[in-house]
Amino acid sequence: MNTIQRLLSNTILAFIANTIAKLSASILFILVGRLIGPDEAGIFNLGVTYYTILLALSTLGLHELLVREVAPKREEGSYYLVNYTVLRLLSSTVLYVGLLLFLQLNLPYSEDAKSVLRIMSLAIFPEAVFSLAQAFFIAHERQVAPTISALVNAAVRLGLGVYLLQKGAGAVTVAWVMPISTTISLLVFPPAIFQLTRHVPQSVSPRLDQQFSLQQLKMTSGFVLLEIFQTLNFQADTFIISFLLTEADLGYYGASQTVLAGVLMIPVAIRMALYPLMARFNSEDEDKLYHLYHKANQYMLMVGLPLSAGITVLAAPLIYLIFGPDFGPAIAPLQISVWAIVFALMNVPGARLMLVYGRQTPASWLRGIGMVASVGLNLLLIPRFGINGAAVARVLATAVFFLVIYIYVQRYLWRDSFLPMIVRPAVATLVMTGVVWYLRDTFLLIPIIAGIIVYGIVLVLLGGVDKEDRDYFRLLFNF
Repeated sequence: MNTIQRLLSNTILAFIANTIAKLSASILFILVGRLIGPDEAGIFNLGVTYYTILLALSTLGLHELLVREVAPKREEGSYYLVNYTVLRLLSSTVLYVGLLLFLQLNLPYSEDAKSVLRIMSLAIFPEAVFSLAQAFFIAHERQVAPTISALVNAAVRLGLGVYLLQKGAGAVTVAWVMPISTTISLLVFPPAIFQLTRHVPQSVSPRLDQQFSLQQLKMTSGFVLLEIFQTLNFQADTFIISFLLTEADLGYYGASQTVLAGVLMIPVAIRMALYPLMARFNSEDEDKLYHLYHKANQYMLMVGLPLSAGITVLAAPLIYLIFGPDFGPAIAPLQISVWAIVFALMNVPGARLMLVYGRQTPASWLRGIGMVASVGLNLLLIPRFGINGAAVARVLATAVFFLVIYIYVQRYLWRDSFLPMIVRPAVATLVMTGVVWYLRDTFLLIPIIAGIIVYGIVLVLLGGVDKEDRDYFRLLFNF
């Protein structure tokens, strides 16, 4: 398998693994909303928000660090995995205890909401093990085991969730599905890790090494800040809504962000596949790394613009199809916030490049700028415009983070302007948007398929796919 094929294969598998996990949680949220109403959906969404915050804060950046360290020295992978897992479980314990103490304060949450937070946040423990095992396989550029584990997680989560909802369970009972399903999915990893380490002989025995663990912790400060700022950036809106608005508003906003989260799996998958390859190229051939970075920027634009425009036009039928007529207030936030996808995709190559060059500390402070923008904009806009203000804040904060990353990379690493790349995808997107708008009231698949075809044709006619791109596709499909 050539490098291009492996990159696409890993991107697809990473997308499947992450999409399955997120999609199963999203479907569960959708079922809660459709079967027991916006208020219960709001409580469930709040639980997911707190769980996500605790999970991100507990990572200590060890997922990213494991990929970077193990990718060029795979023969030490199991040694890293053991020590990093212990660190993650310890940090998860500290944060969960902190949550229990926090919930003793006089918060504007119902008792059911607090119960959901306690129960759902238990999932940070099995998720800690899952994320590091996944990083171990990413470092080896193998994504099959994490994908199978994600499938098991999704099957258990949805099966158990549907059963409980059919029995009339509320959000509190359904919350148990999250820690249970993730724990069961971990059973996939031990045999897969054993088999992989047989093919990649380990030069160091997989043992707990306190001194080594402490040394690794010293390397995580930049990653820790990055995770904290990133989490606050993406969860500030829901957190602030939970204090300023109603549980129903949380449900409506959660519906819009559930659709958005599905699309956000694309940059996450690309990031996971791109990172180990960039790390390897950095140690082998810097020219290859630069070329990969340039092409990644080009393709991010080609994907982000039509995706955001298409969802903007089709937001109403999407919301009504997925959540039903009671969730009409979720349409406008989706139409607004989906434009964060463009900036999220464009962030991927530059942010990964900074980590490859060991610039995680400046990357964390740049993320901090985005976080400050997110919190400030949400505090400013939510009281005035409700959940629509939160959607605007998300787009603007994502744009701010993109701009500071782009400026840093241009100044300190590589100059590679995206502006010459934007014209052809933008024109093709405008033409596609007209077609999708004209067909928006037909069966949903018709405007989607027509939009994809029209966009591709116009982009090719405008010369947006050059000879090198066609050569990549030939390499990809071996013809």
